Amino acid sequence: MKSLFNHFEVLEDPRDIRGKKHELINIIIMTIYGILCGYTDFTNLADFLKVHEDYFNEILQLKNGTPSHDTLSNVFKVIDSKKFMELFIEWIKDIVKEKGMHLSIDGKAIKSARDKVNGGNTPYIVSAFLSDIGLSIGQLKVDDKSNEITAIPELIIC
Repeated sequence: MKSLFNHFEVLEDPRDIRGKKHELINIIIMTIYGILCGYTDFTNLADFLKVHEDYFNEILQLKNGTPSHDTLSNVFKVIDSKKFMELFIEWIKDIVKEKGMHLSIDGKAIKSARDKVNGGNTPYIVSAFLSDIGLSIGQLKVDDKSNEITAIPELIIC
């Protein structure tokens, strides 16, 4: 199985070399780590990284400490988000394949979210969830003239 580093090292770094204090791969790894720990914004993520700076320095050999929330935000504004998602999905697929995890699929009606454009219909989504590690790996809106069962193959292929 390829490591997280191996998956993301191919992501192009579009930042100007001048003033760049943090390697892109280190920012990606620390951000994924923080997200998996439940942090959903760059300010709290940067605080979390600072508190655990010794740990991240040990595993990543950081030259300039952990990045600020501005640095995190700026990096994710300029990287190719589609390529990042492709690499993230490849990484998750590798984990699933290696560990033999169970994929749970569930369809839900989104209550109180009537679609005014489509005549007040209630939207439905199908979700794929890795129950072994508690990670949602995908969601797909079900077409209005379809049902959850027909959406499942499309969700799994994604």
